[in-house]
Amino acid sequence: MPSLQALREFKASFDEIGNEKAVLEAQNLPYEDLPLPVLEAVEPESADLEDAETLEVLSQMDLDPSVAAALDLPEKEPGSAETPEGLSSGEPDDSLSLQPDQNGESGDPPPDSALGDFDLDALLDAVPPDLPDIPDEFPDIPAGDDALLDDSAIPGDLLNGLADDLEQIPTDTEIPDPGDAGDMGDFGDLGQIEDLGLDLGTEDAGADLGDAGNLDMDVEIGDGQDIEIETGDQGTGGDEEDLDLEAGFGEADLTGGSVDSFDAFDMERKAPAPEQEDETADLDLGDFTLPGIDDMLGGIPGQGSQEAGKGKGRKSFVSGPPSEEKEPEEIQLNEEDLAQFQRTLADYPLNLRLAIAEIIAEQAISPNQMTNLVRLLVRGAPPKETAALAGKILGKTIQVPVQKKTGEQLEAERESFAYIFVHSFLPIIRLTLFILVVAASACFLIWRFIYIPVHAENLYQLGYDRIDDGEYERANQRFTQAFNIHRDKNWFYKYAEAFRDQRQYIYAEEKYDELLSYYPRDKKGVLDYAALETYYRRNYEKADRLLRYNILEFNPNDPDALLAQGDNALAWGEIDSARYEDARFAYARLLERYGWTDPVTERMLTYFIRTDNLKEVIPLQFFFMDNPKKIISATTLAELGGYLLDKRTEEVRGVPNAYVEQISGVRDVLLRAVLQGPALPEAHYHLSRYYRYLGSLQDEQLTLEVALRNFESAAEESVRRLVYHIEALGRDAEILRDRREYFASEEQLVKAIGLYEDGLDRRILQTAPEFGRLYAAMGDLEYFTKSGDMEMALSYYLNAEKTGYSSPEMLYYMGSAYYHQEDWAHALERFFAAASQLPLDRRILLALGNTCYQRGDFFAAQGYYNRLLDLLEAERARLPVLLPNDQPEYLETAERLMIARNNMGAVLEALSQRGGRPSYRAQAFGFYAQAIQAWDSLTRNPQSMIRLGAGDFSNPGSNLPYLNSRNLLYPQTGYQAQIFPQIDKDILEPSPWEY
Repeated sequence: MPSLQALREFKASFDEIGNEKAVLEAQNLPYEDLPLPVLEAVEPESADLEDAETLEVLSQMDLDPSVAAALDLPEKEPGSAETPEGLSSGEPDDSLSLQPDQNGESGDPPPDSALGDFDLDALLDAVPPDLPDIPDEFPDIPAGDDALLDDSAIPGDLLNGLADDLEQIPTDTEIPDPGDAGDMGDFGDLGQIEDLGLDLGTEDAGADLGDAGNLDMDVEIGDGQDIEIETGDQGTGGDEEDLDLEAGFGEADLTGGSVDSFDAFDMERKAPAPEQEDETADLDLGDFTLPGIDDMLGGIPGQGSQEAGKGKGRKSFVSGPPSEEKEPEEIQLNEEDLAQFQRTLADYPLNLRLAIAEIIAEQAISPNQMTNLVRLLVRGAPPKETAALAGKILGKTIQVPVQKKTGEQLEAERESFAYIFVHSFLPIIRLTLFILVVAASACFLIWRFIYIPVHAENLYQLGYDRIDDGEYERANQRFTQAFNIHRDKNWFYKYAEAFRDQRQYIYAEEKYDELLSYYPRDKKGVLDYAALETYYRRNYEKADRLLRYNILEFNPNDPDALLAQGDNALAWGEIDSARYEDARFAYARLLERYGWTDPVTERMLTYFIRTDNLKEVIPLQFFFMDNPKKIISATTLAELGGYLLDKRTEEVRGVPNAYVEQISGVRDVLLRAVLQGPALPEAHYHLSRYYRYLGSLQDEQLTLEVALRNFESAAEESVRRLVYHIEALGRDAEILRDRREYFASEEQLVKAIGLYEDGLDRRILQTAPEFGRLYAAMGDLEYFTKSGDMEMALSYYLNAEKTGYSSPEMLYYMGSAYYHQEDWAHALERFFAAASQLPLDRRILLALGNTCYQRGDFFAAQGYYNRLLDLLEAERARLPVLLPNDQPEYLETAERLMIARNNMGAVLEALSQRGGRPSYRAQAFGFYAQAIQAWDSLTRNPQSMIRLGAGDFSNPGSNLPYLNSRNLLYPQTGYQAQIFPQIDKDILEPSPWEY
């Protein structure tokens, strides 16, 4: 703490620097001169120390001779062991060494420090009756090489005039009994004063500080100035102690001299708590501190171990020698800084100036705080910043009032660059920045929420248009480009549906997979993906997996997913009937969860139709048909009408179904389906079948044409619809063939075969006999309407045979085709197969006989010709005189008789040549004669009665019976009997192809 003389000089300089008097006089305010502290010496009274143990302890201390005389202590001899090295017993110790060195011995005291005479009586008389409580233990202060206080920390003139101030202390204060806990409970027995550890000149004094407890003493000196001595356990070890001195002294000069005596020493203490009375009696008093002295000295005694680790630049009295500590920076002000200091201080409010004056003139603050305060004033810091620091130093809040500026200050401020910038340029800059921010925000919003979506929409549309042009890869590139700019989930659906309509199912699957990768478990995406797999890809297992793992696993009762799962199982059941049970389970779950709603009931009706449960179908038919408010789709109505029609027209095998007789209202069901779904092709198709069942060919044809148009425009949603479309095309081709519109019929058959083969390629259709009819019909057109193209007809028949279709008529046509290709073996095989399913009429017998003859099987041919002749003779016997020219219907019988007799004669002639039997030769001649007679009847002109070709031998094949008989009478080398090789093209009688 600075001396009084230093305070006076600083106060005088501060008044000159702040120019406070002139400012106050200009404002007509009184000038308040802050008084400096004044200490008056008080003669201490001698104290009666009766405690021998205390006297013994004090006798060991190196006290001033006057103090020792006052206490009646024995004098020490010079050079004794207790005297510090380098000092005689008669010389006072100039240092107050409270810090022992590392070896437990006190260090060498500084030579300039001295403690004058110490009057213990005055000290004990000054002890106040209410000292504060003393802690149980005091930390030990570790020994050091240097003294705790040196000349650099304590101003030399700090104790000047202390003796005069102490004389004013009253001497009537009674020293309380040390043993009384209520009076001196914190001090204990004065006989233990050696435990205080005060180094008063002995070597062992520093070592005794370790066992001292906490000591708090308020010493009142002079005019109310208090010296507060606080000791506490602030160290970590037992060798450290804290010294905190806060005192206000008078103008006593202690720079070089010593204090002769203390006239009075007043101590105030507090009575300990009742529960601590027994404990405080045995306390060791070792830590002696003066409040405020550590701030002045730049360190906090007793916390040396803590502050040394922090490195805050404060002096530590324990951590090391003073030479290693960081000294506070010296304040040096030039003229410019001094002028700025004065200007800043003059501009501050009065309360802040007073606070600064109080800090500088009256407060004991650390040099660092003083340096910071001066720097703020030199820097021209704002009043609030300086008020914050001043308030922190004073420990109170300093309010900074609003200052009013003079006209000159205002004009000067207006002429400053800061004022011009703030009031002129800053509003323009702020407005410009605001406009720029608004414009940038608007541009960003337009770019983000208008331009990017519109640009991406255009790219999406460009790619979407490429799908219709067949540029699928280009379309995906556009989609990816647009998606990277702006994501739009709806375009996934559009692209996938466009790919599906173009039958690019792989691209559609990729698009749905991409959708689910960005939007997992998207409900619409999953349902559409499953519908693609169910109705187009026919991958029922994948559709079921999509529905289960993406929806039903997380929401088992989702109605849309359950319906889709049931529909997928119904479609799956067409190829695997075991899956119908999965459909029933899904629909039953919906009925249990949501009740008998119309959509679920409709699905149950479809399930009963697919499983051919007529018993359950009929009640549900009346449930929907009798109540018009019940909603049922046209698709289900059409399927219901078709099912009822099939049950009415099916061939009964085994035990008939008893519920077939209850079927009614088929026409009403089909008409309602047509009315509800005029564009539904199934409704028109089943209605055309109903007209066919009634035999109304015209109504059937008209309804079938409407159905075909709807099939062409409708999407292919199921295998059943594809099958109906193929069947409708086949039926229309059949009608056109019967009307002899062969080209139109062939066109319809080509379409039907194309759909069937496409279904086979996509593996959604399997070979079935009903599809073989299409190939058979195409073979019939090639066989009957095109001349000589038996090879093409045979290829169609073979394709039909691969599907399992093999009607007797087609087998005969195949045999005839092989016959014309001279493939006798395959021809005979097909003729045998047809004969096994057809009655042996004249057409098949002629074909079999000719084929056997061509193969050289003459005995088999003989048998077939004999059976044929028997049939023809029986037919001729039923007729009158055979006149083929008069009755055209007789012409066929006469011709067949002529052919059969000639061919029979050729077979017999061949047998006679092979076996050498003359009887066969004679029989052959007889058959030739009958054939010649029949030939004559068929070829003679009824008007002129001249035979055609008579006498004309240029065409020997014109009358084969005649040529064969002539060769038989006049054999020629190399000639072989000839037969009529032609056979019937059609096996049916009457034939729709022959007219």
